[in-house]
Amino acid sequence: MKSISCKLILWVEVKNLNSFASMSRAIDFEISRQVRLHSQGQEDQIVQETRLWEEGSQRTITMRKEEGLADYRYFPEPDLPSVILSQEYVDGIQSCLPELPEEKRRRYEKMGLGMQDVLFLANDKNIAEFFDATLAKGADAKLVANWITSDIAAFMKNEKLTINDIRLTPEELSELIGSIKGGIISGKIGKEILFELLAEGGSVEEIIEKKDLVQIADPVEIEKMVDKVIAENPKQVEQYRGGKTKLQGFFVGQVMKVSKGKANPVLLNKILLEKLNSKT
Repeated sequence: MKSISCKLILWVEVKNLNSFASMSRAIDFEISRQVRLHSQGQEDQIVQETRLWEEGSQRTITMRKEEGLADYRYFPEPDLPSVILSQEYVDGIQSCLPELPEEKRRRYEKMGLGMQDVLFLANDKNIAEFFDATLAKGADAKLVANWITSDIAAFMKNEKLTINDIRLTPEELSELIGSIKGGIISGKIGKEILFELLAEGGSVEEIIEKKDLVQIADPVEIEKMVDKVIAENPKQVEQYRGGKTKLQGFFVGQVMKVSKGKANPVLLNKILLEKLNSKT
């Protein structure tokens, strides 16, 4: 790579910047333009001037050239003494700074989260704190992000609430996710519990016990439910075996209805497919 030697620092003022996006693009263009001129040995074309940002062509063009600092009315403030900051002082200030949004976004990206989720979580300080507090309780990052950016975000939007207004706590969300992941309750039941926690708060364990929501994982019990549904829907069974395999969803829904949403979905689908594909 060819090295570039800069002998002179020049100021370029850019006008007609109507948004932060335009400012960013103008800076990128100027960097690219000046580096290109240096690389081509045309440093004499880089002069102190005022340039105009053209939004249509996405470039800067010369408005007027300035001969020196006097044209910009630059002069030192006589009442302000020089400030010399030691490196120790600067390091001390930096060590006291909280995690900045950009650092937070990079940390969330390393967790494997998509950029849309990263921006939603990191751009709101309170949501980020809720997310981090839930992770501190041992919950999986991707699962927590999914719950916060979907169901919890929808609830806050509909009720016009912030993350600080909801009754759900990071501890309860972590417990809820753990109950689903551990197979104690199904994802469907988990959503029902979530909305109760959002509105009223409470204990996940107590709600599960009080409403008898523990997931049914006994193969014998689930098989009885599947047999019942198949027996009550002979026409749909015939259609399924005739090639309309999308009816599997219909049978799953019927068994879930019988089990009040408590049947283990993995076990249910396994037993159901065995029964539907059986020739006997």
